[in-house]
Amino acid sequence: MDIKSKARISGLLESPEWTKEMEAYRTILERETHQPLPNEMFLDYAKQLSDKEKLAMALTLEFPFARRELRKWPDMLFVKLLRTYVQQAPGNIALKRRLMLTVLQKLPYKQDEDWPPLTALLDEQEKRLETEGFWSHYWTLYFHPGKSEEHDLWLLEMKKLEERWLQTGDADLLGELPTEAEAPEEEHTDHAKLDKKIKILGDLYKKESSTRQRLEHDLVQKNKLIRMKSKEMELLEEEIERLRDEAEQAADMISQQQSTQTERDRHWKREQTDWLEERHHFMEQIRALNQQNKRLERTIEDQKKDLDYQEKDKANLKQAISDVRNQLTSPESIAKLLSHSIEMELASVAQSVPASRNDDSRHTALASRNRMRKALDLLDALDQYLMLNTLPIEEVQPLRNKQTVEPIVCEELEPEVQAEDSHPLLHVQPSPNSLYGTFFRRDHGGFIRLESGESFNITESLVQQHELQHEAEMLCTPVKQDGKSLYYDLQLLFQGDDAFSPIHQFDGYIETGEGHLWFCVDMNDPSNRYQIHYKDIEIQKPAHGDPCSFNVAEGSHIARLTKLYRLQGEVLTADAGKTKPVHPAQAEQSASKKNKEKRKLLMSKEQPTPFLQDCLITIVGGVRKWFEHVVHESGAELAHDTGDHPERVAAELRRSQALFLLITSTSHRATWDGIDIAKMYGIPHFVIQGSKSNLRSLLWDHREMISKANR
Repeated sequence: MDIKSKARISGLLESPEWTKEMEAYRTILERETHQPLPNEMFLDYAKQLSDKEKLAMALTLEFPFARRELRKWPDMLFVKLLRTYVQQAPGNIALKRRLMLTVLQKLPYKQDEDWPPLTALLDEQEKRLETEGFWSHYWTLYFHPGKSEEHDLWLLEMKKLEERWLQTGDADLLGELPTEAEAPEEEHTDHAKLDKKIKILGDLYKKESSTRQRLEHDLVQKNKLIRMKSKEMELLEEEIERLRDEAEQAADMISQQQSTQTERDRHWKREQTDWLEERHHFMEQIRALNQQNKRLERTIEDQKKDLDYQEKDKANLKQAISDVRNQLTSPESIAKLLSHSIEMELASVAQSVPASRNDDSRHTALASRNRMRKALDLLDALDQYLMLNTLPIEEVQPLRNKQTVEPIVCEELEPEVQAEDSHPLLHVQPSPNSLYGTFFRRDHGGFIRLESGESFNITESLVQQHELQHEAEMLCTPVKQDGKSLYYDLQLLFQGDDAFSPIHQFDGYIETGEGHLWFCVDMNDPSNRYQIHYKDIEIQKPAHGDPCSFNVAEGSHIARLTKLYRLQGEVLTADAGKTKPVHPAQAEQSASKKNKEKRKLLMSKEQPTPFLQDCLITIVGGVRKWFEHVVHESGAELAHDTGDHPERVAAELRRSQALFLLITSTSHRATWDGIDIAKMYGIPHFVIQGSKSNLRSLLWDHREMISKANR
């Protein structure tokens, strides 16, 4: 039996069981549990009850003889058991609650709000004693919830009531004394009664004699038992001596084994030291090779960046040349050039009109005027043609991080994307109604939740175009097109982190199965096979063996294709808006780079948290909600300013352990003021590269420096 059960049996702990009847008076019972119960008053109260009320009390206390079909009530047995329960109540909380429940069930109050005020109860005391009776008023005053506030007054009134009850009981006894005084006179005259008492005393003597004989017999039996236990004690002592000898032999054996184990430990430590030295030597070699590999990777990355910049410049130049060509071949440009040529010709014809008035000059002047008139008519026609287009011509350049989508409520519907050759937008101006939103990834596409609580879906092509990751922060500007529904212009503000998304991303290939089934197989682990969604099969039309990238949600077995590379000829992306062919070598490099980033993100998931407790991190730039989750999961506190008023966080920055700057969203003054304070107090400062994963990696990689700074 455990300590808790023993304590509950002895009454030290409260029984956790509450009966249905106790729940109605739970507040009062919990308050009165640890208060002393007036035992004598309770017993006097029980004696004054009727047989029916005593039966109800016995049923509540679960007396074994309590039954409703009893013909005659066993009053002596009831009083005996009740007195036993009252004596055990101070050590048994559950029993004490049942005793109080028998009284509370006869009172008309259950909740604290139902009780009358204590002062009003005392003012109407005499009236209540006459109408309700002594015991009803007494228990109402005893269980009153206001006794804790006016304890002295309540205690005084309770003492007065108890004294009043005792005086009433003494008076009843005095009233009975004459009857008892007359009883001896009657006994002297009635010898029959004396004989009856003598007979009763004889019977009592016989009972005592039988009891005495029984006790003597028990004493003899106990003496026999003591002698048997003494013999058992001797046997046990002999067994103890034997066990003591065995214990000494075992101790000698243990000492020998300990000496042998000590020698083995010494030999093992020597081997472990040799192994650690060899491991240290290998680790140094691996560290040197890793540094060399990092330098080579850094060189390759720089070359890739230079190549990307050159490709972008080349694409921009091609686009500029195409725009100029389109402008030169447009009807408006041709009309303007023709108008300019006709105006130049008019000037030359006007200068060549002869000034003389002979027949030949008149004929020449008439021909010149007719030519000028037709030229002017042609100029008027050209001006009317140019005036037909009253709408302003706006050159819309495609942005890398901006696209137009339509808000959609249903997840199955695809949002419409505005094409480049569509009609120009009306009222294209920076809207003051722009809202911040957070992107959440799904297995195909995702949705953006605005700060107003609304949300809309976006397609996988937009996710790939913006290179969005989970919980990326977006700026969404509502735009109204003529004749169409509301669209949103999206702009990436702060990149998220796919390592903390519920979607797993894989690189692999397509494989056909039995029964017209298609599967995506993980390139790194062929045992990971996921069935392709039927929509991707109908739209993408994959072939057996085609390389692909796909997403799988947590707990799901269905794969959604994000990119599909064709094996015929060059490798092409599945995005309909991207028709530029990709060389297979470049696709392989991008896949390896993506796998490397994925492994890095998975490693970041295993980082211990929290690791920056009792640290204060100050971030300048952006919006506070972008950084709160990342900083709080590291165990640190966050102090933030948007960069408009850096003086607001100057005091917190002086107490910080690190300063982080989002220089793309802050002013030069805020940047340099923060760096100056950080240098003055020896606080390390870092630049966030525009993503949550970068902030998370900076906190983890420099955790030792941050935790020791500015202490």
